[in-house]
Amino acid sequence: MKKYILIIAIIGIAVSAYAQMDVPAPGGNPRATITETIGITDITLSYSRPDVSGREGKIWGTLVPYGFSTFSFITNGLTAPWRAGANENTTISFEHPVTLEGHEVPAGTYGIHMAMYPDSVILILSTKSDAWGSFYYEQKYDQLRVALKPQINDKNVEWLKYEFVEHRPTGATVTMMWEKMIVPFKIEVDVDNIVVARLRDQVTSQKGFNASNLLQAAQYCINKNINLEEALSWSQKAVNGFGSIRSYTTLSNLANAYTKLNKTAQADSVMSEALPMANVNQYVAYGRSLISQKRSEKAMEVMTKALDRFGDIQAVNTGLAYTYSSKANFAKALEYAYKSLSQAPNENAKKAAQALIDKLKDKKRHKLST
Repeated sequence: MKKYILIIAIIGIAVSAYAQMDVPAPGGNPRATITETIGITDITLSYSRPDVSGREGKIWGTLVPYGFSTFSFITNGLTAPWRAGANENTTISFEHPVTLEGHEVPAGTYGIHMAMYPDSVILILSTKSDAWGSFYYEQKYDQLRVALKPQINDKNVEWLKYEFVEHRPTGATVTMMWEKMIVPFKIEVDVDNIVVARLRDQVTSQKGFNASNLLQAAQYCINKNINLEEALSWSQKAVNGFGSIRSYTTLSNLANAYTKLNKTAQADSVMSEALPMANVNQYVAYGRSLISQKRSEKAMEVMTKALDRFGDIQAVNTGLAYTYSSKANFAKALEYAYKSLSQAPNENAKKAAQALIDKLKDKKRHKLST
């Protein structure tokens, strides 16, 4: 008999679970999720959105009491903060470690709570993120407490919302907005170190046997002027390793790595192999990079080779104008700039050539007057 009762109970549970339907969550507070990617780090907020519903002027200090005034099922007293939303925990998830208002926060998911005051807010991140609201809040689970300065909105926000604003390459500001209250807090991410750590993992995986992937990893570091020794190693593998490619792109990237490490002789040696594969625009770009390194004589050598190889064309003449200008030979630079203007294929190219001519004329006048 007991056996049959157990079977019936199991079937009943299964039928009950199977019978559940997709209906909106109770309470009229819609769920929302927003995600921002900073570098390669996803930051996600999940929350429920209460509305003002005619309670303007009665939210702060009344509906949401000031301080730690939510009833707590732990203490049976008014010792909990506001849930910073509605229903279950408002949560924030960090894929990687971040800095929040100057405080380090490990990767993970946290419950967001706020103790609201007339002129300040205490933001709390709790490692307990799966409770219902703030009713089970306990200070021992605090990962972070930080004081914030709230702002007054000039317009009413009917439904509570979180937004990412003030976007920066390494961070953003999160704002909680409801009624006329704005609570902002800044998040920063150590993008470069996180990206480099990910690249290290990837170049030792199957992805590391692909020259394009090695090139991309190296270029990130070279362009950022970080992790240069490792970038050199990746650049070398892209040229000489398994699955490598010896092209102008991979070789010139290797030369760039050597240049960043002040290994000029090695860079020049690699470029001597790369240049026969270069098109005219790559020639000119290399010449201008040499000018930026204050190596005008080497730039002149390169642009002379470009003239021999590609002839009297607009790109070469533009490159020669810049090269002669770097040697303070403005008369010769103007000669090639005028050639470039006469060969310009479109209006934008003509404007660029004319701007170069005007700049060279100013430099020539300044030189003659000193």
